[in-house]
Amino acid sequence: MPLCEMCGKDERLVLAEIEGGELNVCSNCVKYGTVKKKVELKQFRSGFQQRPTPDRPQYKIVSNYAVLIRGSREKKGMKQEEFAKFLNERESIVSKWEQGHLIPRIDVARRIGKILGINLVELETEGEKVEVKKGKSNEFTLGDFVKMRKRK
Repeated sequence: MPLCEMCGKDERLVLAEIEGGELNVCSNCVKYGTVKKKVELKQFRSGFQQRPTPDRPQYKIVSNYAVLIRGSREKKGMKQEEFAKFLNERESIVSKWEQGHLIPRIDVARRIGKILGINLVELETEGEKVEVKKGKSNEFTLGDFVKMRKRK
């Protein structure tokens, strides 16, 4: 399940307008704003993944994707700028992929693989499980800020 953008709880989300911005928040944090609509998210771009289904295999990006992308691009004699235009992506995104700061989505990784002649996607084996953090983290969230602001 996705995490609340204010408090970080792992719960069903609601799209709400809070202090002029639209946020996906849990049922507890919705009291700080007005409800726009219930959110039905199937695939998330900011680190969340689709729920695994038993009949559909799960794929993941190989761990050394950054080295593979950069090496293959340089072998082909392409500059980052050319490669980014070819993929219809920003040059900064390609740079972050090559530095390992950003993981490409599965569909984009497949396109990159076809262009460069490499394999960036592999089948996730059952032995490997994605660890999901639950509970309170020691990070300061927007919800913490709102609570502190109300107390004063």
